Amino acid sequence: MARRFVTPLTDAEQQTLTSAYQHGEKRALRRRAHAILLSGQGHTINQISEVLQVRRDAVSRWLKQWEVSGLDGLIDKPRSGRTPILDEHDHERLQALVAEHPHQIRSLQARLQEETGKTISTVTLRRVLKKNRHSFKRIRRSLKKRRDETDFRNTQGLLKALQAREDRGEHALYYFDESGFSQSSSVPYAWSPIGQPWEVTAYSHSRRLNVLGFLSRTGKLIYHTTSETVTTETVIEAFDQFVAQKDPDAFAVVVLDNAKMHRSKAFQRKIIDWMAHRVHLVYLSAYSPELNLIEILWRRMKYAWLPLSAYLTFDRLCNEVHRLLRGYGTEHTINYE
Repeated sequence: MARRFVTPLTDAEQQTLTSAYQHGEKRALRRRAHAILLSGQGHTINQISEVLQVRRDAVSRWLKQWEVSGLDGLIDKPRSGRTPILDEHDHERLQALVAEHPHQIRSLQARLQEETGKTISTVTLRRVLKKNRHSFKRIRRSLKKRRDETDFRNTQGLLKALQAREDRGEHALYYFDESGFSQSSSVPYAWSPIGQPWEVTAYSHSRRLNVLGFLSRTGKLIYHTTSETVTTETVIEAFDQFVAQKDPDAFAVVVLDNAKMHRSKAFQRKIIDWMAHRVHLVYLSAYSPELNLIEILWRRMKYAWLPLSAYLTFDRLCNEVHRLLRGYGTEHTINYE
């Protein structure tokens, strides 16, 4: 059995090796420093090899490097590596091609090879894209291109002014919207063991619980639920309930979008009645869902707060949704600042 040991370590060497072992930036350095410390404590090469789960010739090499160069001998030296396949010009062209083929890695690979004459695997191509600060994510649907940017900015300014007036106590500000919950809704992402993803039963058709909510930035939520189809009459009923529940002496502003039900003749006829009860409506600019703060609540409920068990049955889903609605402001809150 080989019994080669390092020469006795001084206090300074002990401190240097201990620091490298505990705080070294790279795992390789930490492991090598550990090996020298073990050798200094009288452990054999075979024992160190078993403890660190490395080959004994590697341990022997580390001991020699320590004896010759000290800590510097344990640090990996920079390696030149092979010349990169793609040069700076290729990277610039790749940036342009990604814009043309953002979701077709094979087409991107073929075009790059055709133009540069360089063969590059899809694995390397993905690595290069990540290095160039690209990520592969689901494409988002957006309404931004359909809206009037001037109207959008004006609405942003109006909402800021309304929030400032609310902060001064001049009125209460609520954000209104409808949302639906069903067993066929998009379920959230979840961590799971590799090869054992979470599963919930797929439903092609499922009953739907509709929620009509009035949300304030201060944590107050007034809501109306129904499992029936939402119509103009349903929305009017929700607004009537809101008016009945609010302080009759307080002035309230309700922000809402331009859905057809919110612009119908029957709904417009009720606006005068609600104004008589000190409730004023403000419409958002078209195609601007991000300006409606209650949209954040719907996303949190669907993708963060609802447990996976909620999707097992429709009754359980209804119970969990109602539990979250009742507990908003106490058990669950959102910071809108």
